[in-house]
Amino acid sequence: MSQNGKLMPKLDQQSTKLLNLTVLQRIDPFIEEILITAAHVTFYEFNIDLSQWSRKDVEGSLFVVKRNTQPRFQFVVMNRRNTDNLVENLLGDFEFEVQVPYLLYRNASQEVNGIWFYNARECEEVANLFSRYKEGYRN
Repeated sequence: MSQNGKLMPKLDQQSTKLLNLTVLQRIDPFIEEILITAAHVTFYEFNIDLSQWSRKDVEGSLFVVKRNTQPRFQFVVMNRRNTDNLVENLLGDFEFEVQVPYLLYRNASQEVNGIWFYNARECEEVANLFSRYKEGYRN
């Protein structure tokens, strides 16, 4: 219960998910459900002209969410490095590929980004969810 002399609340998985949903809804009131979470990710951007990756100022917890308006599916990163959270739409022009523990994607602005997952299993789970929604969107 205590860590480094600090009292730490013990929350079950459902309580944690509800707390996270409440925080996300303060940012975007149209979020209705958290579909999957990755505890820690770091973002990289690809410079096409230089053919090299560089670290972006984005890292934190990643949430794939369902919204009750368009766009229906997004992922949100609650950024620990600054106050700018990252939000990307999952349908439409979103393209991705997986090279565990990285998920590489091109967004609607044609930016190429990489997400490094601390937990490789979470990378695979997020990629599987992205695939299911992309397939469902095409049909």
